[in-house]
Amino acid sequence: MLTSSGIEQRLVEVRQRIDRAVARSNRDPGSVRLLAVSKTQPVSALEEAYRVGQRSFAENRVQEWLEKAPSLENDCEWHLVGSLQTNKVKYLDQSVSMIHSLDRSSLLKTLNAQGERCGIIWTTLVQVNIARDPAKAGFMPEEVPDFLKLIGDYPHVRVQGLMTIGALEASAAETKGFFRQLRVLRDTLQTAKMSGVDLRELSMGMSGDFEMAIEEGATLVRVGRLIFGERG
Repeated sequence: MLTSSGIEQRLVEVRQRIDRAVARSNRDPGSVRLLAVSKTQPVSALEEAYRVGQRSFAENRVQEWLEKAPSLENDCEWHLVGSLQTNKVKYLDQSVSMIHSLDRSSLLKTLNAQGERCGIIWTTLVQVNIARDPAKAGFMPEEVPDFLKLIGDYPHVRVQGLMTIGALEASAAETKGFFRQLRVLRDTLQTAKMSGVDLRELSMGMSGDFEMAIEEGATLVRVGRLIFGERG
């Protein structure tokens, strides 16, 4: 585990790398948000990141979000980036800023039902298995258009973009190509003007490849290890 000063320095370095990637891509400063992925990290590590300016955090598991969120200030933004089981949806509330892993119709229906009960409209991203990796969840690219057409029938769910996870065994060139494919898919689908869908966000890129993701259009990058060190 990193010391407090280590977390601060790592955050500075990651933010600098993000800024350089944005500049290389001739994108607007501030067009990329850093999500500090705090999976298995203690609350003390999140509190240190908060003290040095980090406000957007991401958890893989609902249980960890439930345990950690009350320990930080209310100005934090919480994202769920891991696979979301339908039986865990009942524990969510309006403090979840975005769900990145909408990956099946049953989850869409459950989120809508819970949103109707609680008066919440969930902001989500559709997870796409752009690399066609059998070990990964998500829709195949060709399945995404038909799924997005359903969103208008579920008024308590809004889709604001697409998410993907890079393939573990892919080369750098292959990974960059996958990110490019997701951006092209997003750009193509955005012209369709579907109800409940505004694909402004691209969540792609983690500790090992976030700079390539930014160069290909990522608006949200999910970085854990480079900030907090190896998982506890």
